[in-house]
Amino acid sequence: MSAFSKSKRTFIKGAAATGLFARAGHAVDAKTYDVVIVGAGNAGLPAAIFAAQRGLSVAVIETASAIGGTLHLSSGQMSAAGTKLQKSKGIDDAPQIHFDDVMRISKGTADPVLLKLATDNAAPVFDWLTDHGFSADPKHPVTGTTHEPYSRARYAWAKDGGRAILAVLEDQLNPHLKSGRVTLMLTTEAKELITDKSGAVVGVAVEKNDKQMQRVMGKNVVLTSGGYMFNPKMFQELEHAPLHTNITYPYNMGAGLTMAVAVGGYIRGGQNHTPLFGAILADSDRPTQLRGMARHFPGDRPPWEIIVDRAGQRFLREDILSHDAYEQALAKQPDEKCWMVFDDEIYSKAPRLIGSGFGSPWSPEDTADAFKTGDVPYFYKADTIEALAVKAGLDAKGLAKTVASYNLAQSGKAADAMGRKFMPRPIAKAPFYAVETNSWGLTSYAGVAVDGDLRVIKQDGSPIKGLYAAGELLGMGQMMGNSVCGGMSVTPALALGRLLGHKILKA
Repeated sequence: MSAFSKSKRTFIKGAAATGLFARAGHAVDAKTYDVVIVGAGNAGLPAAIFAAQRGLSVAVIETASAIGGTLHLSSGQMSAAGTKLQKSKGIDDAPQIHFDDVMRISKGTADPVLLKLATDNAAPVFDWLTDHGFSADPKHPVTGTTHEPYSRARYAWAKDGGRAILAVLEDQLNPHLKSGRVTLMLTTEAKELITDKSGAVVGVAVEKNDKQMQRVMGKNVVLTSGGYMFNPKMFQELEHAPLHTNITYPYNMGAGLTMAVAVGGYIRGGQNHTPLFGAILADSDRPTQLRGMARHFPGDRPPWEIIVDRAGQRFLREDILSHDAYEQALAKQPDEKCWMVFDDEIYSKAPRLIGSGFGSPWSPEDTADAFKTGDVPYFYKADTIEALAVKAGLDAKGLAKTVASYNLAQSGKAADAMGRKFMPRPIAKAPFYAVETNSWGLTSYAGVAVDGDLRVIKQDGSPIKGLYAAGELLGMGQMMGNSVCGGMSVTPALALGRLLGHKILKA
């Protein structure tokens, strides 16, 4: 994994606190906790629960007014190998097979140390959830749906998505809140890590919702405050890509990365940025919400249209049965956008192309209105291919040449330039249509560098004493490399949070 560049370190440090909140004179919690956790989400909650079960005193700092973090929005997809659920259905699986699958899908780019920790500890936390009331969809586990398939059926989630996971976490946390073993500080923003003269992290400087400054001291400090998907500037700095959407948790502003770097940590994994495909954006003021989604995957809907870049040229084989192929091809586009082009006959006869977005309904009538009125951005219609290109901002000669070449191959008079086989109709009957689609994402790929004990490390590999990290803060670029692997966001966060509380953190 590449190290964080000097310019990027300057960016993060520039956003960090300067020591104001850690100075003497501000309120100090009289108690020194065994563990101080920043972030009450996927990783922070299991870390708190399992640490409290071992008798450790825990303080949990959370900016929001409620616990749960991204679980309030997440579909809660999990993947774990060797679970009781799999065994009950006769599915033979093991953590090493899970590890090998992710390495295969990621083309060897996932961090092997962290991936091994995650896959080895996935089944225990999944079984713990099911033992305490979590119930997966009766049809699960499966090999995959919207991501590259696994070699075994280990992919599962509940009807209520992330909220079903959160219900278990809340239930397990409550006794420790009542006993006082866990102190929960809501609407409290972590501002800065407090270090001693040796550089060890010994606490967290926070700001309460009444603007009162306070120092919360701890023998161990754990950063589980999520990623930066609501911070477009940080996203572009770390992943070198545009952030078209802002559909994730609004508190994911990258504060944990800022704090870790300020005490000597560094960031890695951003080079593995992998976009999701097919977003229809709500407006041109980016980042923005999703208006709809293009149903692009051939396994769900065979492609009738062609997909082109700004030059009007095709850049992937539209009927390839691989989510990863689509995502990697889109990542190579300078602005991670493309256009789906088709004619009137395809429009009237093909299966529905545009579906509902992430929480936004979209009907066939919406598509018809978008083309008819022109009020919805990114929907274009014209009587000629050249005029369509002009409206959509594409190269007219390039698009005309591409359509002619495709039609020749569709007629059987030539081989398709991309090797496509499914070509049901030519693009020949006016009017002609184009729909612009963009990349989108839910999770950060760059993250804080840690070692095999989840200790935050410096660039020379030495650990920063007293400081740990888990969850999305580690970045998907470490956990699943240059790919999108089903269930490898929620499950590793839960698993490594549990591992910290159950074993790693000391009194």
